[in-house]
Order: sequence, then C-alpha cells, then structure tokens
Amino acid sequence: MVGTADLFAVQGTLAFDVPVPAELDERVRRIRAARYVDYDTGTAVLRRLAWLYDHPTVPRPPCSLIYADTNNGKTALAIKFIRDVSPREGSPEYGRHPVVYCQAPPFADLAGFYDSILRALKAPYRSSARVQAKWDQILHLLPAVGTRLLILDEVNNLLAGKPDQRLLVLNSLKGISNELRIPVVAMGTQDAVRVFQTDQQLGNRFEPMGIPRWTLGKDYALFLARFVQSLELKQESNFRSKDLVGRIHGMAEGLTGETCKLLALAAEAAIQARREIIDWEMMEQVPWIMPSERRRIAR
Repeated sequence: MVGTADLFAVQGTLAFDVPVPAELDERVRRIRAARYVDYDTGTAVLRRLAWLYDHPTVPRPPCSLIYADTNNGKTALAIKFIRDVSPREGSPEYGRHPVVYCQAPPFADLAGFYDSILRALKAPYRSSARVQAKWDQILHLLPAVGTRLLILDEVNNLLAGKPDQRLLVLNSLKGISNELRIPVVAMGTQDAVRVFQTDQQLGNRFEPMGIPRWTLGKDYALFLARFVQSLELKQESNFRSKDLVGRIHGMAEGLTGETCKLLALAAEAAIQARREIIDWEMMEQVPWIMPSERRRIAR
C-alpha cells in the first residue's frame, strides 16, 4: 500500500482463456483489492469532505457539489473518506453512522430518495409508507446514529423524470441540511451541475468542485508508478517512458478509475505471462475497449 489519499476498488475478471495457476491466485486477489494512492486532486476533495465533516453546527451549513466524468474517482474518494471516519469495530462509537452515503434514485422521485437514505441506514421501512412518514423517520434516525455528513451520489439521475419531482427532491435535500444542521454533499457527472442550476438558492448553497481528467505529464506518470508499485510486480515498470505513459493515458482516456482498472488487468496479464512488468508489449495483450468506444457501441 502506498499513499493515503484515494481509494480505488479494482474489480473484474481477467478476460483471458488461460486460468491463473493456484500458486498465483493470492497475488491476483491482492491485485484486485482496494488500494490507496496519493494524487493532488484526490487530496483536495478529501480535504473538502473533512472540512465539511468538521464544520461547527450553524443554522445554514455549507454544502458541496462534487462532479466528474464517469469513473473518474469521485465515488472512490467518498468511500475512502467514509472508511477513514467510520468507527472501528470494538470502539465505543461502533455502529454509528457519522457519514451516510446513498445514491439518488434512477429518476426524480421523492419516495425513492427517502428509501435510498433508509436503506443506507439499514432501517426497517415500508416502501408503501406515506412520504411524510419516511421524512419523519429520516429526521429522527440521522441524529440518533450521529450523522454529521450526508452524501448523495449520482444526482445527475434527477434530470430524468418530471421537473416538479426533481424540485421536491432537491428541496428535501436542502431541508435535511437545514433541519438537522449538517452539511450535505451531492455528487455526480457534469450533468449534476445542470441539476443544481435549476434553482438559484441551490446553486448558491452547493458550492461546485470538479475533478478533472488527467492531463498527460509527469504527475500522471508518478500516479502510474505509485499505483503499479502497490501491485507488487517483481520488476520495476518504466514510467519514465513517454511512449508507455502516453499509451496508458490514451487507453484510459485520462480517467482515474479506468487507469486503475487498466493497470490491474495489465498486472494480471504480466503475472500470467511470467514477465512481472508492465510495458508496451504487456499493454498490447490487455483485452480493452476504450470508454468512449464502449459508449459508441452502446448507442
């Protein structure tokens, strides 16, 4: 493990026909495990979350809107932050929820929004219950479990559905912050900015913070080196090579999550090939479809 600023859960099965030998199975499992890697933008986002989390109680708590392209690290950062501040098993605070993370419903729907929060709290509820009853339950439960920060991911989903329902969800999000005097963080794609600009008060309340794609350069090369170091290959990969770094950047299209997934696949390929290094030849063997090409195929 290296660094302490970001979390990436590398998942998936290597799409090769050759099975991983039993003696290498544990190494492959470690490659697919979550890991921490420092990078400047991730550190800035985590600091913003920490500032909101530690903010004193005020009548109008600050809120944030964190937006980024799909698979560019925003959700991973939220999960890492939650893991950092959640009480450990055996501590007096274990079982409390200082940060509640949930996802917006697939379309603008007030009942679905409340259901998402209640599921995150693992609270018993009836999906057919009145909306007012769910609202009352949420206002009771969040203080009871010590919630200091609410994170709602995928808020760009709210663009689907009727505008009046979208406004109800957004007003409820603001209402939770006002009633309980806790900060709220909304997360989503660039479309999330459009969601909050539909209302001037919400636009002012939720200060936007973007996570840009990587540009090709030394910082990206350093990120690659740190990430691959954590994969524990037996030979050092040469990320001083502009050609190799450029190749990886192009395949991942500068996206953090795609970069991590790509490198993990390349590391598995390297282990299978008994080469223990990520180089140009290894990148040629990775089964990979670029993110933009996946979207084109889907259309």
